[in-house]
Amino acid sequence: MGYPNKLARLTDEQRALMVKEYLAGATCEALSRKYGCRPRTLREYIKRSVPPGQYRHGSALVITDAVLKKAKELSGNSVARKDIAEQLGVNLKTLEDAFRRRGQTLTTRPFRTRRETLSIIVDCIKAGLSQEEMAKRAGITAASLTTNKHYRDAMKLVGSTQKPAAPEPKAVNIADLSQEERNAIAANAIWRGLERWRGANR
Repeated sequence: MGYPNKLARLTDEQRALMVKEYLAGATCEALSRKYGCRPRTLREYIKRSVPPGQYRHGSALVITDAVLKKAKELSGNSVARKDIAEQLGVNLKTLEDAFRRRGQTLTTRPFRTRRETLSIIVDCIKAGLSQEEMAKRAGITAASLTTNKHYRDAMKLVGSTQKPAAPEPKAVNIADLSQEERNAIAANAIWRGLERWRGANR
């Protein structure tokens, strides 16, 4: 079924809204159905109306402003670019192209060694944080906590830094004690006996 050419009859406000919806992620096909315009005519209009570099071909994945905002937040938390793309479920090159079309760039995470990453995770474990929060603070994906053995190795480090258990008290030989120490032990034993006797006769 064909569409009547209603594009010419749309108001300026309707056309502006149509372009805004396209930039927010709507496809030309969906917009043509909504506004009753021929798909080809609408695509040509959209191509002329959107800012340079922001026209998507039919097969291109939609990268909305909301996705880019989330990518910036993750980048601000020092998440690596490939991990950002993985979390958002998009191709890294597609994501970088979307930033470039808007005259922006996806910030590169400062290099961090594995030891530094493990140190952050160890602190998170000691603080009782969830694995999701650990991954966020360490700048990695939650999946890589286990797949890259970050969590396992961090737990080993936590175990090795725990305080050693207090040594068990050693047996005391009465013969090795001074008379003063013996008297103190005897007095303590007498008081303990009296306390038990009082408790039994209440």
